[in-house]
Amino acid sequence: MNILLIEDDLKLIEHLTTALKENDYSVISTTKIEDLSTLLDDNIKIDFVIMDRMIESIDSKDYLTKIKNKWQAAPILILSAVNTPDERARILDLGADDYMGKPFSTIELIARIKSLSRRYGIGNNNLLTLNNLTIDLMKRTLIVNGQVITLAAKEFLLLKIFAQEPKRVWNKAELLNAIWGHSADTETNVVESTITNLRKKLEELKVKAQIKNLRNSGYWIEA
Repeated sequence: MNILLIEDDLKLIEHLTTALKENDYSVISTTKIEDLSTLLDDNIKIDFVIMDRMIESIDSKDYLTKIKNKWQAAPILILSAVNTPDERARILDLGADDYMGKPFSTIELIARIKSLSRRYGIGNNNLLTLNNLTIDLMKRTLIVNGQVITLAAKEFLLLKIFAQEPKRVWNKAELLNAIWGHSADTETNVVESTITNLRKKLEELKVKAQIKNLRNSGYWIEA
């Protein structure tokens, strides 16, 4: 699991990096907001974010939405010297998933990471991610820009098939067989209509991955 650690206290970041690695986590650490901005533009995979409330006098809460949009399924845990109920509530309302006041116990921090990881299904193979779209195969839901969405059964199966092999081109007969079974009428337009409905929903949700098609060839998804 890849953890992004953003903290401007050098001693604390060294201590936490050591503790996280001892618990078999991969750690990417930074002390600067500029580095966070660079990471947000990269294709790096992040599973969990630990972020200090203030980074070099810059309020990190302004980056919560950007982080959520970039790494949809990654929980965000905020560390802060301000630990009032009002402050905790405000930051959680803005999109953080957990909040710990400083000073804190490293043992408790690790326990919260494990708890949030279980809740979000991190570390298993139940999640498929394509750009800003995350598909939860167990719960049969989508996560887009912090929203959890449920699709119609056939739409979900169609999206799942595309996402599992994003470079594969599926022809109509293959999709009919995979989703509707051998008995499906090859003359039916059920594939076309289901894809039309699915495309419309993905566009409304501002999903960056798009379902493409080529005449006389088939359908596939591009992230």
